[in-house]
Amino acid sequence: MVNDAYIEHNKTKRQAWLVIPLALLVIALIVLFGNHDESNLPQLKILDSSPQGMLLQLPIVSTTDEVSWQAQWAPASSTARQQVFDSLSQYAADFKQLRPQLEIWTESGSAAREKVAQRIGEALAHYHLGRAVPATSQITAPGIADNGAILVCTEADRELALRMLAALTPYLGGNVSVHFDAKLIAQSMRLYLLGTPSFNDQGQATFDPVAAK
Repeated sequence: MVNDAYIEHNKTKRQAWLVIPLALLVIALIVLFGNHDESNLPQLKILDSSPQGMLLQLPIVSTTDEVSWQAQWAPASSTARQQVFDSLSQYAADFKQLRPQLEIWTESGSAAREKVAQRIGEALAHYHLGRAVPATSQITAPGIADNGAILVCTEADRELALRMLAALTPYLGGNVSVHFDAKLIAQSMRLYLLGTPSFNDQGQATFDPVAAK
């Protein structure tokens, strides 16, 4: 009886010690992959979804009910810039263990298009989240569209991509195609900007066809 009680007591102690690292592991997973506060972020609309990717609609940010677009480059408003920097700061804090990176790729030949890439790249670089790649003469982007905004990532990084696009919405609006590419390194993403951008009163760019003045 004494030996049985002693063995049972030691077994219980060993099980108790095992609970501690298990609890620490659960806490770490919650911190790393738990639900982050997205209440202040623009809400993206999923227009289409397939195993190959998604078609998203990013909200248009404007101070007027009827949005007016222009073809000429327009700098971002101070409000839009602050919103992007605040959102990217939170993004960097939420995913600091994963260290995601976004590269902005664009074709040369359009000063306005290159300025959009540079503006986004500077905001990303400020929080060590990515950069704008120097414009090249020709780009072939994987995806379902020849023009527009196309984000490429692995399917496993879907949520990282959605959060990133939400954070960048004050700079970029309208439709964005998301293409899943298993060949990419985990936590790395590419945003291709193809075609001609238009700008609204907040300096937000869209690559959708619009009636620009």
